[in-house]
Amino acid sequence: MIYPVFLPHAGCPFQCVYCNQRVSVSYVNRESSIAEFVRSRLADYAGQVRRSGLPGEIAFYGGTFTALPCGLVEEILAAASVFVKQGIFTGVRFSTRPDCMDIHVVEILSRYPVRTVELGVQSLSDSVLEKSGRGYRAESVFEAAKRIKREGWELGVQLMAGLPGDNREIFMLSVQRAIEIGADFLRIYPTLVLEGTALADSFRQSLYSPLSLDEAVTWIAPAYDLAIRAGVPVIRMGLHADPALEKPGVILAGPYHPAFGALVKSRWWRDRIDDRLAAIEELPGDEMIVHVAPNLVSDAIGHRKSNLLHWKSRWDVSAKVVGDAGLTGIEISWKTKTSDRDTSL
Repeated sequence: MIYPVFLPHAGCPFQCVYCNQRVSVSYVNRESSIAEFVRSRLADYAGQVRRSGLPGEIAFYGGTFTALPCGLVEEILAAASVFVKQGIFTGVRFSTRPDCMDIHVVEILSRYPVRTVELGVQSLSDSVLEKSGRGYRAESVFEAAKRIKREGWELGVQLMAGLPGDNREIFMLSVQRAIEIGADFLRIYPTLVLEGTALADSFRQSLYSPLSLDEAVTWIAPAYDLAIRAGVPVIRMGLHADPALEKPGVILAGPYHPAFGALVKSRWWRDRIDDRLAAIEELPGDEMIVHVAPNLVSDAIGHRKSNLLHWKSRWDVSAKVVGDAGLTGIEISWKTKTSDRDTSL
């Protein structure tokens, strides 16, 4: 369980070209101080945990946590620590920038029950970072990752696809490097053009073109595959659906879809089956049955049965997906009009 406390734009030293936290996060605290707001949310979540019996990490998202004044960071962590000692929360996690995890900051954090640090990396290309107004180079990411891993904390890496200056090869290299620096999990977001951002100005001047939805899926599906093969979970793809984000005029352009992650997983399954079928000289039947674990059936079928339609169009086979308990990989069996022929691929 993760209990999120959103602190929109809190601590951020400046606004990156793509960022408008006022529209990408519904809650903005304007009346209470950050410390008061955090204490209120901690108390609310503590009540939930006591009622549900489900402890979890308390998470500070939406801003640059370690760029807040050091005194405020310690005040927040001290308040959270009280509940950790009581067994209400299992630890603390937060998101921050790579260049806000210097030795002094890490020394402060080490006094508290920090368990997970998510770095808003976005890209590991110096050129893309510069064009996106991030204010640091890839070397800052490498150094921050080393410090986090040295402390024994879990490392999360957030990446974005389609930033200014990005291309598919650069993006895939960023994913590979994120895995190499020891990421324990990834979040991957396609770049959207939000109103009120520098990127919106560039878009209007035809200086920036966002990825289409299909391009974004095509980029991120192999990145998802790369992470899976490396044993690194991708815990989120695409922004959470949010009423503030979906208001008219908020998203000017870009590959937004409320089920973006499902689209990527659908494409991943399509590509895996396509690769297997392409390796067969002659398909052994005219009906293909794809066997997967029960919890993966909907992903393999595809969003709105898109994969079944694709396999029929490309390979001229009828297809269905069935769940087999205990199955960890993929098995494919075939049927013909006159006989059954089972083949494991």
